[in-house]
Amino acid sequence: MAEERWISDLVETGALLEGHFLLTSGRHGDRFMLLSKLLEDPARARPWIAELARFAETLSPDRILGPAMGGVILAWAVASEMAAGPKAAFAEKVEGQGGQKRMVIRRGLQPRPGERVLVVEDAMTTGGSVMLAADAAREAGAQVVGVGVLVDRRPEDFRVPYPTFGVLRLLTGAYLPSECPLCADGIPLTTPKA
Repeated sequence: MAEERWISDLVETGALLEGHFLLTSGRHGDRFMLLSKLLEDPARARPWIAELARFAETLSPDRILGPAMGGVILAWAVASEMAAGPKAAFAEKVEGQGGQKRMVIRRGLQPRPGERVLVVEDAMTTGGSVMLAADAAREAGAQVVGVGVLVDRRPEDFRVPYPTFGVLRLLTGAYLPSECPLCADGIPLTTPKA
């Protein structure tokens, strides 16, 4: 599917918003991905899921792992699309020592030692949630074999230490609050997930 069609899906479902937003990473951005709006429409989301599943098949994962919340539905959907029938699981944020951010895999969904795990997420900007989920899989003794996302928003120079695939690469502004040109222009900051 051409990039224009992917963007059309995002706009028509209300998953792509433009303005001045507080991103999950704490940075400010000029576009916000509310990809739950895409995923609530199975017919519209199915081609996106199929693209991620094609990438996943090349890595032969035993388990598809998504960080809560954005990756929960996605992990199940990608796993269900794959002929090999990997398990689906999710990682949850918990308070780490000294208030440090971390994720754990619980509820009986932990990978077995040596399992091949693909981490999936709806959107990736800084890679924070993806890396926390990957860390949780590795702590359980699993081997992280890759990362797949619906929308890859990473800056060109930001690397993830695993094979990575994005259905759509969509670069957008992501600024430290102190350096945000939208703030300087007086554009009101909004929090779309609130």
